[in-house]
Amino acid sequence: MTKDDLFAETEGYFTAIQDQVILTRNHKKYILKQPDTEEPCRRIGKESETFQHITAACEQLAHTEYVKRRDGLDKIVHQKLAEGVELIDDKSPYYKYTTATVLENENFKLYWNRSIFRDKTISFDRPDITFMNKKTKNNFPVDIAVTKRT
Repeated sequence: MTKDDLFAETEGYFTAIQDQVILTRNHKKYILKQPDTEEPCRRIGKESETFQHITAACEQLAHTEYVKRRDGLDKIVHQKLAEGVELIDDKSPYYKYTTATVLENENFKLYWNRSIFRDKTISFDRPDITFMNKKTKNNFPVDIAVTKRT
């Protein structure tokens, strides 16, 4: 983390997540031992409100929050690929980077969230990133998944 473009607050937040000290109802009840603290999730009320539940398992939050986390990671990978093959010159911090649908030079092409058209129809034809080497005519679909930490 010493060489990245992270704010000190962001690094501190990552450390808090890793150490599982985010203030949730579960943390208040079992770690801080606060009396009369309700444990169930504020949104659904079925499961214990832990950090893992909020970010990956809550029926109301999981889909939208998962997509935000995944897209954030996708942008970082997209930026590093584009920088690596000189598709972009501006090396802005990851949190300010905006993706272009298509980046191209004489050797490479980089697509963002674009369908791949094929001879036969398949269900999953929209990888997060598609990286193409024009010289070797190789295509590399990149699909990123952010898993639930247990």
